Amino acid sequence: MPDLAVGAALPMVEQGRESCLPHIFAPWLAALPAAQRDLLALLPVLDVNGAMFTALNGAEPDARAATARQGVIAALLCVDPFLRVHDVVALLRAAGISGVANFPTVQVIDGVAALGFDSADLGLRREARMLARFADDGLAVTGFATTVENGQRLLDHGAAELVVHPGLPSTDWRNRAVAARGAADTLAALRAQCTAPLRLFCPDSYGAELDDARALADGLVRYA
Repeated sequence: MPDLAVGAALPMVEQGRESCLPHIFAPWLAALPAAQRDLLALLPVLDVNGAMFTALNGAEPDARAATARQGVIAALLCVDPFLRVHDVVALLRAAGISGVANFPTVQVIDGVAALGFDSADLGLRREARMLARFADDGLAVTGFATTVENGQRLLDHGAAELVVHPGLPSTDWRNRAVAARGAADTLAALRAQCTAPLRLFCPDSYGAELDDARALADGLVRYA
C-alpha cells in the first residue's frame, strides 16, 4: 500500500501514468505555519472548509483532469456545523475527486475542551455522522482515528480505511513517547478487530518514537 502525502496543492500526474498517486488534498495548509498547523487547523483562525471550496471551484474541470484525480482525497473539517454535504459532493464530483477524510479531526482535542465540543454536538458524533453521509453518497471515506473505539465507530459509519492519529505533537519527548505507544497499541487492537487497511499519521515532530507503530501499519501518512 503506497504512503499518503498531505499537501496544499493538487498533485501532478507523473509521466507515464494516467492518474496521480493517492494524496490527501488540504489547500488550507498553505495559510498555516508548519509548526502549529495541527492545532491551528481546529481553531477559528481559518475557514478550513472555505479554503477547500475555493480551491475546488478553481479546479480544472476537463475530463482528463477528473480522471487524474481519482486518487485524491479531500481533507475536510467534518464537525463544521455549516458544512452542507450535498454541495460538497457536487463540488468534489465536478473536480473529479471521489474521496474524503476527516482531517483535521476534533478527536485530538481532549479534557474539558473535548467535553465542550461534545456538549455542543461538535465532537466525534457529528464527525462520524458526516462521514456516513459522504459514504452514503458514494464517496470513499478515509477515517482518522485516535483510539480503537473511535476507529471502530468510523468503520461502522462507512470508513473504508483508517489512519491512526497519535494526537497533537508535543515538544516533550516523554509525551511523544506515550502518544506513540498509544498509537502502536491502537493499531494492534484494530488489526485484531477489522480487515480495513490501517495507516499511521506521522506528524513532523515525531521521530523514532513512532518506529513500533510504523511497523504495525499498512502505510504511512505524512505532510508533503
